[in-house]
Amino acid sequence: MPSLQQGANKSVDRALCLLDIFSEACAAVTANQIAAVLETSRATIYPTLNALLAHKYLDRDKKGRFTLGMQVVERAGVKLSHLDIRNLAQERLRALARSLGVSVHLATLHDSEVLYLGREEGLPNPTLHEIVGRRVSPHCTALGKALLAFLPQQDRERIARNLHYICCTSHTISNSEDYLRALDVVREDGYALEMEEFHLGSACIAAPIRYMDGQVVGAISASVATSDLKARRMLQLAMIVVKTANAISNDLQRRKRSSNSEPRR
Repeated sequence: MPSLQQGANKSVDRALCLLDIFSEACAAVTANQIAAVLETSRATIYPTLNALLAHKYLDRDKKGRFTLGMQVVERAGVKLSHLDIRNLAQERLRALARSLGVSVHLATLHDSEVLYLGREEGLPNPTLHEIVGRRVSPHCTALGKALLAFLPQQDRERIARNLHYICCTSHTISNSEDYLRALDVVREDGYALEMEEFHLGSACIAAPIRYMDGQVVGAISASVATSDLKARRMLQLAMIVVKTANAISNDLQRRKRSSNSEPRR
């Protein structure tokens, strides 16, 4: 349940907690459901609902349920358009996707989850759903392993021991001990491999993107069918992904050095 923060403005905090209710699995909710999640009454939340509706952060569907409004999409677009890592990575991701003929993704770690920032397709695929903005647990994805493996040990262990190890397939890692061992392998190899841990028949290779101090700020991945991965030679594909991730890291570092050297006005 979204929790109200001590010391915060109650009206603003309630509005933000209300927006936090919405997710991919909970895209439309009633006033009663919102009140129940926030542990309050309908009368208490209606002023907040009306304000969010008026400013188009909420909308209503044909059944009268509340949904996220287009203003959320607009604000998300503004944020995404100003993310250095996304802007700098886009061309390299597109080139990687087209050269390999695969799907490639860009993600970062947000609140101990994998947050997707971008995707490029090597081949047209009209059946794919939008993934930008989606959050998933790091335990079942190569991106998650690449993002967590290079954290300081204390942070790595804290996050790993607090994850919910939901089994997406029979190959999904199901406990923190096995996951921490898998992260050790990623640290040794420099890249992460996921074989049918998220989706059956699918494999993924990911590599970290680093900032100037070596801190991992993102990761990229290439997704292929498991049968295709064997044909492509896994290690060769991994080195290509690592090379692209390193190039994006260098782009970020050059951008930072350039901004630091600009004269102040």
